[in-house]
Amino acid sequence: MSSSRFDLVIINGVVATAADCGSYCIGIKDGKIAALAQAFSPEEIGDAEVLDAEGAYVTPGGIDAHVHIAQDLTTGPGVASGATCADDFDTGSRSAVAGGTTTMVAFAMQTKEDPSLLQVVEDYHKRASDTGCWIDWSYHIIISRVDKDTIRPELDALVKDWGITSLKCFTTYDALRLSDHDLMWLMLEARRLGVTTMMHAESGDIIAFLTEKLEERGMTAPSFHGQSRLPIAEGEATTRAIVLAELVQTPVLFVHVSAASAADAIRAAQSRGLPIFAETCPQYLHLTHADLERFHGPLCFENSKMLCSPPPGLNDDDQEHLWTGLRNGTFTIYSSDHCPFSFKYVPNGCPGIETRLPLLFNYGLMTGRITPEKFVELTSTGAAKLYGMYPKKGALLPGLSDADITVWYPEGKLKPFKLTNEHLHHDVDYTPYEGMEFANWPRYTILRGKIMWKEGKLLGKAGDGLYMKRGESQLAKSPVGMKKDPRRVPLWLHDE
Repeated sequence: MSSSRFDLVIINGVVATAADCGSYCIGIKDGKIAALAQAFSPEEIGDAEVLDAEGAYVTPGGIDAHVHIAQDLTTGPGVASGATCADDFDTGSRSAVAGGTTTMVAFAMQTKEDPSLLQVVEDYHKRASDTGCWIDWSYHIIISRVDKDTIRPELDALVKDWGITSLKCFTTYDALRLSDHDLMWLMLEARRLGVTTMMHAESGDIIAFLTEKLEERGMTAPSFHGQSRLPIAEGEATTRAIVLAELVQTPVLFVHVSAASAADAIRAAQSRGLPIFAETCPQYLHLTHADLERFHGPLCFENSKMLCSPPPGLNDDDQEHLWTGLRNGTFTIYSSDHCPFSFKYVPNGCPGIETRLPLLFNYGLMTGRITPEKFVELTSTGAAKLYGMYPKKGALLPGLSDADITVWYPEGKLKPFKLTNEHLHHDVDYTPYEGMEFANWPRYTILRGKIMWKEGKLLGKAGDGLYMKRGESQLAKSPVGMKKDPRRVPLWLHDE
């Protein structure tokens, strides 16, 4: 351990946070942000390692709060194809750190056959422990069955012992979906504990009906996936879940929003003061239904590279709507929904943990569609606040924040390149963003003061990451803005 004031100093950087942006130097000591200043004297720098940002952006390390890795799909959406996640905690987090992400929150998934949430988390945690992780991580719990006699004490234990303060529910997939009754029951429990309720909102009945009609007509090629999950299915389920959340008076986060109709329903609820939050993902900003059809042959399985649920929008009208939502605050966070499969399994998800930050940096910040502050809010700070990690994560506050930092290339330093799967560090055999051009990429990724990625080379290792217990959400911890009119909501629900 160095005896000087700092272990590592970053100089000549344009430091961007969710609050402001300016020219600063950063001093790091014992894995924490120690100081921000316009300059440090030679005496202050001492024998610390010096990293020159050369005028490039310096941002808090990325937080990817929607990651599926090392999941056992013996039941669930992938069971029919026998698919398994291509990435484990080693390969998935290795890919993350190469793309500027220093923290991820992965899903521990309960199936209908799993009676105990605690056992699900313990089994899932063993997978992480067996391989190690390159970055810091935590878990969300997916709940697919509501056993009222056991779920209340187990949720208490997940919060207290594991620091798991978010749960996810589904309104689609027979293997995962919950009834409206069970959704309301879980929302009430989440409210009691200050836990964030995450919602995969698509109408299972609409999807089942459309799927049946497509199959009757022999329209079963991968390109028809989007027709089976039209935007109206997402819009209906989103609107319904907002009604349930208002009734129970609990905050809800809608994950992977793809449709303009869903974004509009969320924005309208927010405008009424309801604590409704939303997330969108790169695939909905850069892909459309046309991408399901752009490979040769109507049954060519290469089409399946673009499958995800909900699917990308019908055309770029939805994309522009989502970009507006990123700017105006409809979306609190921007996550990858990294769901990696080999495309031969006809996957139901896209890999993207490594490309998430570069896509928004190149096609959002560099094009002027979003500001540097909004970039940081969407990729790091919003998730830290929503999921109980702030200010340890998602900030650069001296004495409070881990030294998790992404340093980008200065303008013109990196030669523009077209992305291929060979550039990436996941264990997946494709990227849906093949051929897209990038003029910037993370130059350095720093985890708690350790340089993990440097100019195209991995310097860290699996095992450098630590499991993190999370606290209560700073955004969803109280029903601020909920209606107090007893004609609209049953206030007596909260008398206990």
